Amino acid sequence: MKQQIIFIFIISLILGGCGDFLEPKSKSEFVPKDANSMNELLLGEAYPRNDVPGLNIFLYLLDDDVAPAPYQEPNTGANANAWWAPYSWQSNMYEVMETAGLTTLNIYKSYYTLILGANAVLDYIVDINDDVNTINSVKAQALALRGYFYFNLVNIFGAPYNSDKMALGVPLKLNSGIEESELKRNTVEEVYSQILDDLLEAERLYQSLPTDQQWQANWRTSLPMVQLLLSRVYLYMEQWEKAATYANNVIQNGNFRLLDLKTIDFNPDSPSYINYHSYTNSPEVIWVYGNMNDFTNYVYNASSGKENRPFFRASEELMKSFDETAGDLRKDRYIIRSSYEITNANNEVEAMPSAFGKVNVSSSRYYQPRGGTGIFSRSFRLSEAYLNFCEANAMLNKAGNANAGTEALRLLNELRTYRFPSDYQEKNISDPDELITFIHDERRRELCFEDHRWFDLRRWGMKEIKHTWFPDATSTIVYTLQENDPGYTLPLPPDALELNNLLEQNPLAPSPRNGSLTSN
Repeated sequence: MKQQIIFIFIISLILGGCGDFLEPKSKSEFVPKDANSMNELLLGEAYPRNDVPGLNIFLYLLDDDVAPAPYQEPNTGANANAWWAPYSWQSNMYEVMETAGLTTLNIYKSYYTLILGANAVLDYIVDINDDVNTINSVKAQALALRGYFYFNLVNIFGAPYNSDKMALGVPLKLNSGIEESELKRNTVEEVYSQILDDLLEAERLYQSLPTDQQWQANWRTSLPMVQLLLSRVYLYMEQWEKAATYANNVIQNGNFRLLDLKTIDFNPDSPSYINYHSYTNSPEVIWVYGNMNDFTNYVYNASSGKENRPFFRASEELMKSFDETAGDLRKDRYIIRSSYEITNANNEVEAMPSAFGKVNVSSSRYYQPRGGTGIFSRSFRLSEAYLNFCEANAMLNKAGNANAGTEALRLLNELRTYRFPSDYQEKNISDPDELITFIHDERRRELCFEDHRWFDLRRWGMKEIKHTWFPDATSTIVYTLQENDPGYTLPLPPDALELNNLLEQNPLAPSPRNGSLTSN
């Protein structure tokens, strides 16, 4: 225990030292000599635990699943610019948000801190002589985490792979040692190549373990987590056959099954909601992770008086995408209704659909998001494997493989059977383009508010998006993210550029990004 505490102190110095996000480690005689201690250090230094903030903050304000709630005066001390800057895709969003009082928003630093933790464990584990299965498990976890972190980084700060894989991605830091010089940004293609190297090696290591050690409901990465992530990576790379194969591996895994939403009680007059990112609540959950505030802070904590009245709601476009005539159960069960009433497009008064869902909330009528011990805000779910499989096979179908289209439609209907009442009528779509569009829409419905939509919009062609903002009670501003807009790739944070002279900034949209102002 003493050795472990000393080593934790060493790693804390590494991670919190000079602040350049890529600090060195230093080997010591106090480094633990057993794999179990390394396993615990990995959990402490490299996992996106529920008490680790700063990873995906405000990303969900960028897409088209959010819209403004009716205007309300913010609480004293609240500065609306903290939400306005990312919501309107301002290229100087970091400076505006920091001026507005938000100083812990460096996604770049947060990810590299965890990468450094994974790198340190990978560096130290080579000197440990212990049970081979435990060593392989630690290495597999560290590689899985590093691959996942780089995947998120390159999709936040780099161009979409299918748009320009030779564009600048992010720097690859693959050890915890001192670099002879500052690191340049690797290309998107180079980062993806490293992601695949890490994930494929993690898969090999997991497959070397006994079956009962390849997945456990213990918040650790696992073989099916790695395979689902590989399916996602290959989907983004448009390697359709590999994406479908890895998705199918997850679908065939006997540890998971689809959650039948018909078994989830829902009373519209007094709704209650479950946390879908929970091993206990859902047999679909493969891996849980993430901090609650990262997920809800920017859409929830903007209140007026004593009653919480968020700036944002689920967009009407998202809400209309659910097939009410067929009774899509996800509309009520996935998206949490606020106590704040609004008038909808049909001129009916209803409880406002919140810009979040599927998470743990209080049982009161305010439905306040709640974290806590063992409560996470994100998960890898089986339903994504179904949708990855369907999309990949639909694309193969468009290329001339009719059997792939049949398989896509079969799995699509299998998933939807668990999302509709017992009288669900199966879809029968023969046109390849229509099938692809429907699967895209289904992905939006099923995976809403789970950090997929922004990345999906990027790889599907970066369509035009319009965001409405209420600067005051009498005015409206509409901001437009143009098709293929530079704003589809986030700028690197200013302090990252200051600390690494070799970093090149992304092409930026005009700053400020001006909107069209009208009076209400």
